[in-house]
Amino acid sequence: MSQENEEVVRRALEAFNRRDKASWVSVCDPNVENFPPRDWPESRPLVGAGAVWDFFVQAQEQWADGSFEWGELVEAGPCKIVANQRRQLQGKSSGAGVDWSYWVVMTFRDGRCARFEWFRERAEALEAAGLSG
Repeated sequence: MSQENEEVVRRALEAFNRRDKASWVSVCDPNVENFPPRDWPESRPLVGAGAVWDFFVQAQEQWADGSFEWGELVEAGPCKIVANQRRQLQGKSSGAGVDWSYWVVMTFRDGRCARFEWFRERAEALEAAGLSG
């Protein structure tokens, strides 16, 4: 796996977990694209580092504070990584616990995240990245 891309992936998540927008934006292409899972109500694509950051932060508002982590990381060529992002969520109001686990295909351009495409299942993400499930 491209060591540089893997480092960008780790730095991006660390920055998000501490809500450090400047650091997160610094590892993203200014025109980064985000494609949420098709089954989400907010499934329209977003373009721009600020818009994608705001979407990610707003999606977390109903949950108690906590950190996401990377599970499996799979190299999908020199410019793509398929990764499992997960977290144990707890509702702020209800206290209900939820196991959150999604797969993301990250595409890199010039050493920065240029595209996030999210999937519920590993096989879907691998297929989207051009790999077999």
